Amino acid sequence: MQKYKILFIGLGTMGHHMAAYLKKTNKYDLYVYNRTKKTLTNWLNKHKANSYNFELDIKFDFIITCVKDDNAIDNILKKIILSKCFHKQTILIDHSTISFDQVSKLKNTIRKNNFKFVDAPITGGEEGAKKGNLSIMVGASKYSFLKVKTVLNSYSKSLVHMGNIGSGQLTKFTNQILICGILYSISEAYIFSKKNNLNQNKLYEVIKNGAAGSWQFTNRYKTIVNNKFDFGFSTKLMEKDLRYVLKQSKNNKLNLRLTKDVYNKFKKLQNTKYKKQDRSSLIKSF
Repeated sequence: MQKYKILFIGLGTMGHHMAAYLKKTNKYDLYVYNRTKKTLTNWLNKHKANSYNFELDIKFDFIITCVKDDNAIDNILKKIILSKCFHKQTILIDHSTISFDQVSKLKNTIRKNNFKFVDAPITGGEEGAKKGNLSIMVGASKYSFLKVKTVLNSYSKSLVHMGNIGSGQLTKFTNQILICGILYSISEAYIFSKKNNLNQNKLYEVIKNGAAGSWQFTNRYKTIVNNKFDFGFSTKLMEKDLRYVLKQSKNNKLNLRLTKDVYNKFKKLQNTKYKKQDRSSLIKSF
């Protein structure tokens, strides 16, 4: 039986591990592409797959993108269209967090070029990518969702069809609103408890198993206490994500006060060494 041909684009913090899980399944004829050649070479040294460039005459069944922002996905889509590395049944699966306007642009461009699109942002952080248990929120037709399920199950623990194209990205925005609120409250709780000389180890044990416990608290409170912030998802990416959230909320005529406040704090960190540090370094903006 002939294997599906998959092109995976974007071997960064998350994509590096996701592509590796696709390779481990041994179900697909996998090709990989990354704009930074050193990153591509390092990945290929660890995993046996095919390197791709847009001059090769290959038609893929699935094209998976996991890139930084609107500009990155825009540039990649132009390369895909020019190379014609797709056929009528090809599905482009985008895992990037991009603006809602950009999702609409992708949908229209892909439709005009007669292939298919699945809007599938991810959450779970670098740790989730390493373990292959990401959560994926999917915006797609029912047909496309059923076609991509097996592929996406290669590196996810939760796969939910949220509705039509765009609903995946809107779900990711909702996720980021929740995360920024949780990190804000964790930061204030740490400042308050430290000011009142509470034992931080005991405090951690009490709260993690109670009603105020959460993934963010369990995994990031102690690292904040220990002044450690090297855990993957950077403040730079969070600032970008919240910028897209606020752009959409403006379109909806909503005033997300907490999200605006947290966005401004992340924006403030972009001129500091915490720009590339984990988003829990939000505490440094207080």
